Amino acid sequence: MRPIHRKSAMRVRDGRVQKKNNWTPDHRHYYARPQHEIQIERSHPGSGYRHVVTVRQLRDFLDLLPDWDELAIGLEAISIWYGNTRWLGLSNPGVVVITAWDQDLWWGGVDRADLEACRELLSLLEVEIVDDPEYGGCEVRWTEAQARAFMLLDVLVHELGHHHDRMVTAGDAAARGEPYAIAYAQRVLPEIFDAYVDRFGI
Repeated sequence: MRPIHRKSAMRVRDGRVQKKNNWTPDHRHYYARPQHEIQIERSHPGSGYRHVVTVRQLRDFLDLLPDWDELAIGLEAISIWYGNTRWLGLSNPGVVVITAWDQDLWWGGVDRADLEACRELLSLLEVEIVDDPEYGGCEVRWTEAQARAFMLLDVLVHELGHHHDRMVTAGDAAARGEPYAIAYAQRVLPEIFDAYVDRFGI
């Protein structure tokens, strides 16, 4: 999970969570499932949050990924989970999770350095970023379409990168960690961005 530190009560991706009762499988099948066999669930977003990605949008996005057959190895489920203040996405064995977004779309008190890894995507999406005198750092002024694009093109692909890392290193831990997941998302972005805009707009 890549961290984005914020002083206001926004989610960050620097924490880790324990495996939950019923969405982390207790076994893995090491073959590529067709997309229609990947379980996709969407929970209630939780108080103060909203989903910016639907199940249909997520499935349509997966169709754009150029190496789906490789990514799908060992993947059993993708969960669009409720919002929280700690993280936007994570990868556990066999399961990738993205979360709901705050009802207030904007992020406050963001350290600009924490945006560096996704700088290219923010530029392509033309996300407005301004100084934030109230909290320090900057304020990231998302539209809903930009938030959706960020969740799919950055968070989801980043977590799929962790999943892929776990599969090719044959362990429960994503051995190469954040650098690998960040590099994976950065590599995929130029391959699919135009197709994303054609399908979803921004």
